[in-house]
Amino acid sequence: MKGSTLRRRLRFRLQWRAIVMLALIWVVLWGNYSLVDLLVGMVVAWAITVTFPLPPIRYHGRLRPIGLVKLALSVLRDLAVASWRLALASFSPHIDFNPAIVRVHLRSHNDLYQVETAELISIVPGSIVIDARRSTRVLYLHLLDVPDADGVAQAKTEALQVERRVIEAMGSRAEIAELDEEKR
Repeated sequence: MKGSTLRRRLRFRLQWRAIVMLALIWVVLWGNYSLVDLLVGMVVAWAITVTFPLPPIRYHGRLRPIGLVKLALSVLRDLAVASWRLALASFSPHIDFNPAIVRVHLRSHNDLYQVETAELISIVPGSIVIDARRSTRVLYLHLLDVPDADGVAQAKTEALQVERRVIEAMGSRAEIAELDEEKR
């Protein structure tokens, strides 16, 4: 089979998970919960997946409710603590930040976990992922205030803890066991 024929076949294959998720987003954004809106959302979602095809995401884990709850609570805690620190700093008469760029080597070799880790780090005020290297599994973080070298080490540890919570919430038993082996 020629390359162009294969690409054409792959382009028009149905990506059911993406279509369903995009259709649900369509319905929620329109605010009308009817069968017609769902069907229109499915057609729009199909058109999006054909126009902008994405490679499949290899995911062999499963969603773990306890891990998801722990992940959600830790993200909420991180958001609250970072927001409080920034609020205090903004009302301080002397703003004295020590920004830093920190390189973090992730332990997982999964694209999904790398993206989720980067997203969860970036939504916390005062930190953002400025680069994510797929080939080396490295994240470069820009942090608003890192007082010293211990702060850099702490930032790396916190980023790896976020990755660990993501894997515990979404990973397979083998991936979680691999993390436990590294921890020892």
